[in-house]
Amino acid sequence: MVTLKDIAKKAGVSSMTVSRVMNGNTKEVSGKTSERIKKIAREMGYVPNSSARALASRSSRLIAALLQEYDEDHNPLEDSYASCFLGELALQIKKEGYDLMIHYVKDYSEITYSLKSWNVAGAVFIGMFDESIRKLQEDNHIPLIFTDSYSSVRSITNVGIDDYTGGELAAKYFLENGHKNLAFYGPEVLDNGVVMHRLRGFVTVLREAGISLPPENFMNLSLKDLGGALKRLCSGPDPVTGIFTTADNCAYQIYSEAYRMGIRVPDDLSVIGFDDLNMSSRVTPPLTTVRQDIKKKASVTCDLLMKHIAERDSPAENIVLNVELVKRASVKRR
Repeated sequence: MVTLKDIAKKAGVSSMTVSRVMNGNTKEVSGKTSERIKKIAREMGYVPNSSARALASRSSRLIAALLQEYDEDHNPLEDSYASCFLGELALQIKKEGYDLMIHYVKDYSEITYSLKSWNVAGAVFIGMFDESIRKLQEDNHIPLIFTDSYSSVRSITNVGIDDYTGGELAAKYFLENGHKNLAFYGPEVLDNGVVMHRLRGFVTVLREAGISLPPENFMNLSLKDLGGALKRLCSGPDPVTGIFTTADNCAYQIYSEAYRMGIRVPDDLSVIGFDDLNMSSRVTPPLTTVRQDIKKKASVTCDLLMKHIAERDSPAENIVLNVELVKRASVKRR
C-alpha cells in the first residue's frame, strides 16, 4: 500500500507537506508543489487512509456527482441549473438510502483518482465530459450516468433533453409574433454540445423562413460590453427585435443590461430563455422560455443509476426528455 512517506520520498518533500496537500490544506504549500504532489499520488495509486478509508467502509452508500471546474475563481454551483438539478438529485438519491457527494474536477486526470479514493457505488456527470468518456469507462467499473452528453460512444447511459426542438420552438414563436431580425446570446458553441443543438434548431427554422443571422448578431458570454452590444443591435433602421438565449441565466443578464441602456423588454427587445428556472416566472416581465423538467430529469437519472447498481449487466440507455415553450410576457407581437 502506498503511504504518504512513499509520496514524500518521490516528491522530495516532507511527509507533513504531503499530508497538508492530500487533506486540502495548501495555504503553506506553493501551487506548483501541490500539483506535483497530487500528480505523483495519482501515478502511484495512493488512496487516502483516514477519512476516505472511513467513508470507503460504507462505500456502497455513496454516489459521486462530478462537475467540471473551468475556473478556480468560479463556483460551479452559482449556475442555477446545476444547483437546481443537483438539489433534486440529492433528494432522489437520499430516498434510495444513498448519500450524494459533490466533487469538482478540472480534467480527466482527477476523475478516476477521486472515484477510486472514495470508492463510490456510482457516479453522475453533470456537463461536458464527452472527450473522456471512453477512458472513464475503461478505468472505472462502477455505474456511470452522464447527463446532456452528445458523445459518439454508444455504450454510455445518458439522460438529456431534446435541445434541437427547444431551439425550433423559440424560432417559431418569434416568427409567429412577427420578428424577423433576431440575435443569439449564449456560451461558446462547441462541436457537439447542448448549445450547438439548441442553436442549430433555432437557425434551421429561421433559414426555412428565409431569415439568416449575420455574424454580428451572435453574442458570446465572453463579450465584455453586453450593454453596448445590445444598444448597437437595437439601433438603426433595421433593429434587432428579439434575442434567443440558451439559458435563463443569460436572459437575466440581458434584462439587466437592457435596463441599464434604456432598452425596454419586451417593447424594444423580446427575449426567450431556456430551462424555466424558478426565477423566470418572477422577473419583470415574466420570461418566455423553453422548459425542461429538471425534477423529472433528476428522477430519471437516479432511477437509471439504481438500476445499474442493482444489475451491473444492464444495457446502456439514452433517455431524451421532451421540452415545451412556456409563453409569458417577454415576447411582444410586432
